[in-house]
Amino acid sequence: MKFNIQSKFLGILISVMIVSMSVACLSHAAAIEKEVLEVAYLFDNDNDVVRDISGNDRHGQLVGATYVKGVFGNALEYDGNDDNLIITGYTGIGGTDPRTTVFWFKTSTVREHSWVKWGINSSTQKYYIRAHVRGTECNLRVEVNGGNNFGTDDVCDGEWHHCAVVFPKGSSAVKDHDLYVDGVLQAKEGTEFNTNTNNATQEVNIGAPLANHVHMLGTLDEVAIFNVDLDLKQIDAIRNTGLQTALGVDPQEKLTTTWAFMKKY
Repeated sequence: MKFNIQSKFLGILISVMIVSMSVACLSHAAAIEKEVLEVAYLFDNDNDVVRDISGNDRHGQLVGATYVKGVFGNALEYDGNDDNLIITGYTGIGGTDPRTTVFWFKTSTVREHSWVKWGINSSTQKYYIRAHVRGTECNLRVEVNGGNNFGTDDVCDGEWHHCAVVFPKGSSAVKDHDLYVDGVLQAKEGTEFNTNTNNATQEVNIGAPLANHVHMLGTLDEVAIFNVDLDLKQIDAIRNTGLQTALGVDPQEKLTTTWAFMKKY
């Protein structure tokens, strides 16, 4: 009996210590403002208008892709022919402004999958996130017209992979991007070139190719674009808990006043 009482007391003490440590950590943090989120899609509805949970009402027009089971709730399955998601009226982030694009992807087909693009196909002005083919593998890649930056981890092995493309504040060139696959920072390969994204006319497309590349073929889940350079801690929060939890979205898909995301001073 004495041992049981001591064990219960020890359990309570440990719980109190964990809570205290959590509070202490939060006291050194500040919530990221919701304004940093441009668009975010959970794909948990089931119609041709894909709901944007950012609060900006940038709902996407679905062309052909179908809803299937994803990493968190539903996802979109692309047939590789003409499927696309168009963010009507939204032309992305321009110039050299910081940005982060995140998404989940799964395929066993090696090809130049077109994931997210905007801008025009002129020198420095396009912004294109697609797959880079390397033999029997394909890697995460971002490119402008004139240069590119790609990683080394295979994202076309039939498993789900979380991808994050970060253009840090103060950057000016394509190889300034930080690419993450499943939370792992990728080595930077490719051709250096300036970045000056045009966001005047071209709506953001998710799945359609640019120039001589090909449509996405595979399954896509939880896409979001931010107007800041998220760090790895924040990216991992999205990867581990999903957008709805990480962004503090209630069941009605409305952002709460304070996000679950935390950032150190």
